[in-house]
Amino acid sequence: MRTITSLTTVAAIAVTLIAITTMNVAAYEQLPEARWEKSANPHAQAFIEIGDELLGNSHYAAARRQYETARDIIMLDGDFPNPALYRIAVSYYYEGRSVTAADQLEKLASEATAYGDLVAQAWALADAAWINSRAGMKFAMDERVDRLKLLLRSPYLPSEVRSEILTRRFGEVAELN
Repeated sequence: MRTITSLTTVAAIAVTLIAITTMNVAAYEQLPEARWEKSANPHAQAFIEIGDELLGNSHYAAARRQYETARDIIMLDGDFPNPALYRIAVSYYYEGRSVTAADQLEKLASEATAYGDLVAQAWALADAAWINSRAGMKFAMDERVDRLKLLLRSPYLPSEVRSEILTRRFGEVAELN
């Protein structure tokens, strides 16, 4: 039984890696690893892995249900559910629901604020603004960029994160300097 479970886990990871590298969203091809992080809770991680497999097979709603279950488990532990929340937003994005994806990233940013995770907050706002720019939603993008500018000035945000956000997300979106 343990061998079957291990093989299932390995297969889920392989499918996830293939899905991440072959999804049809060019700018997401270089997602920072931190946002694809694993959950410390093994039960939540099992739901995340199932969701990743479903996402890789374009079963977006089913993937979201798995991620939502993982989110609930992580929150019951009193931890920040970044791994699940980020994937929920990405599932909407891959489904072609850009506005909903950006709104989910906005919720992730708010949740990150509550947990004191400045890095997750900055990335969530950066990705939401990036999605808004792709969807032609200039007003929403500008609003998120303005909030992000404040975060990028924080001395508590690691300089490598600041540089990565500027390099990966805002070469084509906005001048942040």
